[in-house]
Amino acid sequence: MNHVFVVRHGHSPFTGDSDHQRPLSTVGLKQATAAGEFIKQALQSAELSRTPRIICSNARRTQTTAANIASVLGQAQPQADERFYHATVGDWCEVITSQQTAVVLVGHNPTVSQLVNYLTQQNLPGMVPASVAHCALEIAADGLKLPAQLVNFFKP
Repeated sequence: MNHVFVVRHGHSPFTGDSDHQRPLSTVGLKQATAAGEFIKQALQSAELSRTPRIICSNARRTQTTAANIASVLGQAQPQADERFYHATVGDWCEVITSQQTAVVLVGHNPTVSQLVNYLTQQNLPGMVPASVAHCALEIAADGLKLPAQLVNFFKP
């Protein structure tokens, strides 16, 4: 069973030079740390000994959220990838399919909400800043076996 944590970045005010450079607010920084604590406890509860891979878009707010999560988990900086700034559900599914360990995906709405709905095959409400959907699913040779089980959902 593979574990996937889909995370929306923490609160970010509409400031900065561009959308891509928007920072997290003080609240967003606290939310990101709380999301990391939730993920840490979920990993312990699922008795997952391997450290998850953390992947995010290259936007400042997702990188900061992912870095806070990584700090709580006691691991190195996450992998930022520019293609996830405008990622589709299919892009994120490709990442999930390629993983052999738990993965934390930090992205933007509406895509992260759409991803959770696709994985679980449910029509769940949208994800608020720094919310985390913990899903468990199997990966077959021909792709993801859906629906994924929604193990837990965290809202800061």
